[in-house]
Amino acid sequence: MPAKILLADDDPMLQKLIANTLKLEHHEVVIAVNGQQALDLIRSEKPDLVILDVMMPVINGFDVCAELRRHPETETLPVIMLSGLGQVQEKIMGLRAGADEYLTKPIDPRELLTRVEMLLERHRILRQSAVDKTGRVLSIVGAKGGVGVTTLAVNLAARLAQDGSDVILVEFRPDFGTVATHFNVKAAASLAALRTLEPVAVTEQVVSRLLVKTSSGVRVLCGPQSASEFGPFAPGLGGALIARLVAMCDYVVVDLPPQVDESAELILKSSDQVFLVLEPELTSVIAAGHRLEQLTSLSDTLTTRVLVVNRQGVMLLSLREIENRLGVTLLDVLPSATDAMSVAVQFGTPLTISQPKHAYAERIADLARQLQGSKISAFRNSAQRHTL
Repeated sequence: MPAKILLADDDPMLQKLIANTLKLEHHEVVIAVNGQQALDLIRSEKPDLVILDVMMPVINGFDVCAELRRHPETETLPVIMLSGLGQVQEKIMGLRAGADEYLTKPIDPRELLTRVEMLLERHRILRQSAVDKTGRVLSIVGAKGGVGVTTLAVNLAARLAQDGSDVILVEFRPDFGTVATHFNVKAAASLAALRTLEPVAVTEQVVSRLLVKTSSGVRVLCGPQSASEFGPFAPGLGGALIARLVAMCDYVVVDLPPQVDESAELILKSSDQVFLVLEPELTSVIAAGHRLEQLTSLSDTLTTRVLVVNRQGVMLLSLREIENRLGVTLLDVLPSATDAMSVAVQFGTPLTISQPKHAYAERIADLARQLQGSKISAFRNSAQRHTL
């Protein structure tokens, strides 16, 4: 659909090229010739998307973008940065300033138009999700791989379902998923079936056909089940998928991979709460510090809670030391349950269901009650202090 696009660039030739390209697709174009004018016009014109040149008079593009991200009304405004600076460091600066895309001059009009259309569609889906949203999105991500993220996601989803909530568990992973094994179900189709679809094609009907009902009451969308299905997802898939799922249940529990790509970032931005999982040892805590920085860069309003999973039964770092290093108050420490978990997986019944009196299961039950009662204490990224 036609959109209002603000173009901030002081090069008349480039202005004409980009404006004509956009107008051919029936977009309205507003021109700014310096950074200050861009900020003024963004406030008055309220564009749907902004294209910023890096090297501009008065205020450069990096600072303009950073200023936009500081205000709630422009925090999610799509921004494409243009620059003659092709070095990796400049691209990193642009992305850290909050740009959604970064293109190096000379600009290919076709590539620019494609990125504009993708960003507009992605933003439309996210806005629609915010309007239609009924379910709550709980994303679980590890400080690094192998810290028990999937086990936590499975048991939390099962506990919420046992307590009467309608729950969908999404195994948003680019390679082999184990959720089907945890629930002892066979997934005829997996998340990989969505890989080739455009975001607009990810409808409720399409998603519903991929969900598998488990004996625990949880509906699951499993990750890839064979090597032929492995591979990355399109950037817009995460946002489109969440936009559909929140209208279908009370809770969407998302099992995220340790490598957070652009599509997973959209899920995190759409989350009501993010649970960051780590183990009580130095490498995991250091990784958690970097993960918290990444989450902060996505949104200052993202609500993140930190959980320690003591899988080995030995606390190599004390709770106080972990909290001091991360600058946060830990939500909880989940006890070791290695043997019990192995049995639960063997029989395809989550521990919270098969052994509800186990210490791990009781902690998950308490977490579920807090979520359902909205009594869980919040940790905001904006209050984060790192001491690594």
